Amino acid sequence: MSTATTHESTWPTYPAYKPSGIDWLGEVPEHWEVKRLKFLSQLINEKVEVDGDCDLSYIGMEHIESWTGRLLPLNDDFVPTGMSNVFRPDDVLFGKLRPYLAKATAVDFEGLCSSELIVLRSPKMDKRFLLYSLLSHGFIKLVDSSTYGAKMPRASWDFIGSMYSTFPPLPEQRTIAAFLDERTAKIDALIDLGLQNVTLLTEYRIALISAAVTGKMDVRGGTA
Repeated sequence: MSTATTHESTWPTYPAYKPSGIDWLGEVPEHWEVKRLKFLSQLINEKVEVDGDCDLSYIGMEHIESWTGRLLPLNDDFVPTGMSNVFRPDDVLFGKLRPYLAKATAVDFEGLCSSELIVLRSPKMDKRFLLYSLLSHGFIKLVDSSTYGAKMPRASWDFIGSMYSTFPPLPEQRTIAAFLDERTAKIDALIDLGLQNVTLLTEYRIALISAAVTGKMDVRGGTA
């Protein structure tokens, strides 16, 4: 039995489920909606060409840690060349290049980012819940299966935007995101300190996010 299956069997679940109609999502809580990502978030296609000095911080693919959503230290002295995407506070960035690397992050400042990062903005979704949804294993696996280009495989927004995502009520999104923030922070701390088997903890982290954002566990009543 896999680690994910073992953990899922011990997590509290919602009282009633319904078929989502989407293979990788399976059943979802009865009161949740399932919608295409393009109807839940907006693709921001604001680009600038930096010429000389730039006061805005720049995020490249290399600044985002795989699977965790954590932003690594930025080099504020670096000035990008060519076209860059503009992002605003509360946007979510998702790496379309080599999506199997699972690079996505939620930002709280204005800046520029690589054109390999898709900028998403959503008034309908909690940005942390959106981030965790993008980092769920089933989502990443399906996006990765759609890539084109052998040496530099990329996914297109047409495909990513057509992907389905769970859409719980907004207060519930915030509860799930807060739960995952707390739990994944503890797991990440253990990984960083090397106190536990890194592989098992990483698998548990991935399984935890997938279970929470697809409704396979009920976190409304507190910790699981």
